Amino acid sequence: MARQHDTTVSAELLLHPFVATRFNADVVGDIGQVTAPPYDVLDRRMVDDLLNNHPQNIVRLVLPGMVSEPVRSANPYTLAASLLERWREQGVMVSDPEPALYVYEYGDAATQVCGLVGALELLPNAQVVLPHEHVIPDIVADRLAMMATTRSNLEPILLVYDGYGSTADVLEDARSRDPVTDVRAPDGTYHRLWAVRDAVDIRAVRQTLAPHQALIADGHHRHMSYLQLRRRHRSTGAGAGPWDRGLALLIDHSQFPLRLSAIHRSLSELRLETLRPVPGFEMSTLEPCTAGPPSAPARPGQFIVSDCSQYAVISSTRRRDRTVSDAEVLHTRLLPGWGVSEDQVGYHHTVKQTLRSAHQDAGVAVLLHPSTVAEVMDVVRAGKMMPRKSTSFGPKPRTGLVMRLFDDEM
Repeated sequence: MARQHDTTVSAELLLHPFVATRFNADVVGDIGQVTAPPYDVLDRRMVDDLLNNHPQNIVRLVLPGMVSEPVRSANPYTLAASLLERWREQGVMVSDPEPALYVYEYGDAATQVCGLVGALELLPNAQVVLPHEHVIPDIVADRLAMMATTRSNLEPILLVYDGYGSTADVLEDARSRDPVTDVRAPDGTYHRLWAVRDAVDIRAVRQTLAPHQALIADGHHRHMSYLQLRRRHRSTGAGAGPWDRGLALLIDHSQFPLRLSAIHRSLSELRLETLRPVPGFEMSTLEPCTAGPPSAPARPGQFIVSDCSQYAVISSTRRRDRTVSDAEVLHTRLLPGWGVSEDQVGYHHTVKQTLRSAHQDAGVAVLLHPSTVAEVMDVVRAGKMMPRKSTSFGPKPRTGLVMRLFDDEM
């Protein structure tokens, strides 16, 4: 995104080379089998499938609380740190010999995404990296404990900016060479990495990115954890160090536009028949889910509510404000109107997960219409934030291809 306040912002969007740690194919075999989707889209069933396919899957580090045996009393983050150290000693993971930026290309037959992975300079309050969603404190605390204990960034946050193809030459030059990693993941997507170590290319990237702002597409909780970890070290007098940066993937949205999907809600312990009217909304008659409810509302300002056997469409009757997202409408008007508290709300990336959770929790699924990137930027430029878990940019990068360990930069 082009910077909106150049007269008041002197900080720059900076992406630094870093020493990458990667899985060793000579030890683990197919690297695609040890990668995983981002941690926040994984449920218990998905984690079990990943570990059944390969016991050294990255989820053992990223989600240790979910994979640890219940009888163990050790702190899960400590277990993850010990496992990371052991894997390095055994050669399961190895560090590259020198710092680099990385060109990362991924996709499938229909979609291709390509961007730059590096160590992002953390600049609190500089309006360089723009969040657009509120965060859940417990999740921030979890990711902070993970980073602090393992002394690592195990997966990059995803940022988008409008560079108008200004890094295209660097990307194309790297992709003309043999990649350092070229794998196919179990979901059928391909993932390729190229190291960029040439000083001229790195300087070109630095100059190109400097005047831009970047929008957080995925990783609000990890970005907040980056900032808190930096603050923690600085408050103890530690001074400058690897905690001043965080692993990030930057995508030029004008060159490789990402999809934007909604994150749906499940509301536990709620009956569809008891939803009372809320002023400013109309609710259709209940229809049977003979073939399942519609997968998404037809337009902004609409919500589909379902208990898996019936569904209805709820529509706002008020004029739409583009700086007020549907997620905000849901949380500030509909949920209070139904007497639903925040601890009854679950967040899900797919309709299937949402319906399953609603059924298991004796509740209701609420399906939302996705926002557009322009609408997200309207919210940010208005100085506002969307509710937690409002948007899902995709396709998302795969976890486990490239990591950053603080001890490699000390």
